[in-house]
Amino acid sequence: MSKEMLKGLIELVPDEDIDTLYKVVIKFIPEVEPEPDEIAAIIEGRKDREKNGTVPHEAIQWE
Repeated sequence: MSKEMLKGLIELVPDEDIDTLYKVVIKFIPEVEPEPDEIAAIIEGRKDREKNGTVPHEAIQWE
């Protein structure tokens, strides 16, 4: 089966069933263990957010 054929089959799935299809497909994708530096970055980000909070979009000078 080609990728194009698979894409065509997915197009046939009704919108209300897309979530179910996603959950089935995601089960076939192997989970990858995070690298130590990725875990450290997540921890650092959580600590920073806990300490400094977040900034709402309205408060950012985008120009």
